[in-house]
Amino acid sequence: MAEGTFEDKFMDVQSGMVALAWEAAGDDDVEVVYIYGSIEGGMTSFNTFFRVNGLVKGLADVITDRTLVFRVLDLGTEDLGRLRALCNEYSRECPTEIRGRYETATGRYRAHYSYHPIVADPENGISPATAFDTWMDDVQRGQDDLASESN
Repeated sequence: MAEGTFEDKFMDVQSGMVALAWEAAGDDDVEVVYIYGSIEGGMTSFNTFFRVNGLVKGLADVITDRTLVFRVLDLGTEDLGRLRALCNEYSRECPTEIRGRYETATGRYRAHYSYHPIVADPENGISPATAFDTWMDDVQRGQDDLASESN
């Protein structure tokens, strides 16, 4: 298998997660789509939030249909399962955490991948929801680490 094939497929899965979130938001005013994934042990969790007209908003703030909110979360979690399977297929280490930022105006995507336990850390483990909420809070306070060119 060609080396580029893995990277292309890896990015395709992330592109699918961004597209899923952005399409579900259905808001032309979405400036930035943030995706979050946690893949540790038998647990996989997906969530997303947005910057809309300069304000940080959670998925339930931009989608009022609870059924659609849960469908987006389920589909994103399925995408993370595909990412895990892809890493296994190519004998690659699977990230334990993915944080992605997509700028809708420019098409620019930046991501941070962690390969260390976050949820399963025996001393400092936190839930995927806590990790997601902390990141969203940081972005809301202007600490968007993925907006920086130095990352």
